[in-house]
Amino acid sequence: MLIPPRDVTGVVLCGGEGRRMGGVEKPLVPLHDRPLLAHVLDRLLPQVGHVIVSANRELDAYRALGHPVVSDDVPGLGPLGGLATVARHVTTPWLFCCPGDAPRLDAGLVSRLAAALQDEVVAVYPNDGERKQYLFLLVRTSACRSLTTYLDGSARSVHGWLARVGARAADMRDIANSFTNVNTTDALTRLSTDN
Repeated sequence: MLIPPRDVTGVVLCGGEGRRMGGVEKPLVPLHDRPLLAHVLDRLLPQVGHVIVSANRELDAYRALGHPVVSDDVPGLGPLGGLATVARHVTTPWLFCCPGDAPRLDAGLVSRLAAALQDEVVAVYPNDGERKQYLFLLVRTSACRSLTTYLDGSARSVHGWLARVGARAADMRDIANSFTNVNTTDALTRLSTDN
């Protein structure tokens, strides 16, 4: 399916607590003198019509990067809570979400995911050959309405919700490195020394 960028809102999930890095706000951690999120935005902006950042701390620092920032309506619901809140602010028919600590985001990922959509499928995410990357997700915005009911039932599993809406995986093993998240200081060091 061909989806023009103007019909997609990019949602960058920055609401995590960064526990494995001592509670730091990971998307704001510098890589090559710029926040990780700035690297994500460089690659995301040409692929979408709008960007919204989902964040719960350091809101002024996120706003300084020039995009609307939305905080979770209900704290503690994980990435789906952030997605449910932001989806209510999305006016495009599609949204693409990704983590704010994935600076190698592939510059053609949104169009590749769109091309993988078939029939009545409302959501698609990459399979990198080793694991399914549920949080690099292209989804019909209308499908996100079911998140509120799903979360009200105490469910938190991203995989569980995606199964409920009939999401499909797309083979993206050729760009597996683009799904690298910075979860530890060692991962950040490795990225900083890569060419």
